[in-house]
Amino acid sequence: MGSVYVYHQLNGIPLKTLTSDVTAAADVPLYYGIQSQIGIFFWAAAAAICFLCGSTIKSPEWSFFMVSGFLSLFLGLDDIFLFHEVVFPSLGIHQKVVYLSYVVIFGVYVLKFYKLILQTEFILLAMAFGCFGLSLLIDSFFHNAAPLYTQLIEDGAKFVGIVYWTIYFYSTATKTLKFQKID
Repeated sequence: MGSVYVYHQLNGIPLKTLTSDVTAAADVPLYYGIQSQIGIFFWAAAAAICFLCGSTIKSPEWSFFMVSGFLSLFLGLDDIFLFHEVVFPSLGIHQKVVYLSYVVIFGVYVLKFYKLILQTEFILLAMAFGCFGLSLLIDSFFHNAAPLYTQLIEDGAKFVGIVYWTIYFYSTATKTLKFQKID
C-alpha cells in the first residue's frame, strides 16, 4: 500500500485509479477483457503449481519447476502490465526485439531442460509453444490483415497456449510429486 501511495504522490495519479479494479476505474462493463483476465488466473495457477512443486521436492527437477515458476510469473506479469507492448517499447526496445528475446529465452529453457521435458507429457508443452508461436506470428506480421479475425485468432491462440501451459505443469507436477518422498 505504501508503494501505491508513493506512486500516487510522485505522479499525481488518483488513488482510485491505482487501487480500483480496471473495469471499475475505466467504468466499462464487467466483460471487458474477460479472456485476458481469465488468462491471468491460469498464469498465476501455473506459477503457483511450479513454485509449490519446486519447493517441495528434493531432486534435480526442483530447478525445472522453479525456473518454470519464474517464467510463468514473468509471462503473467507481462500480460497484466503489457511489458512487450508498452513498457519495453517505451524504453526504446522494439516489440519485435522483445518477441525475439522471448523466443531465445524459451529456446534456452527447452535446451536446458529437454531431457526432463521428454520424460513428461511434452506434447502439452509443445501445444502451448505452438499456440504462443501462432499468436506471436499473427501479432507480428498479420495484425492488420483482417483485424476482427486476427484479433480473435491472436488472443485465442495465446489463451489456449496459457491453458495448455498450465495443464502441462499441473500434470508434470502431479506425477513428480507422486514419485517423490516428501518430508
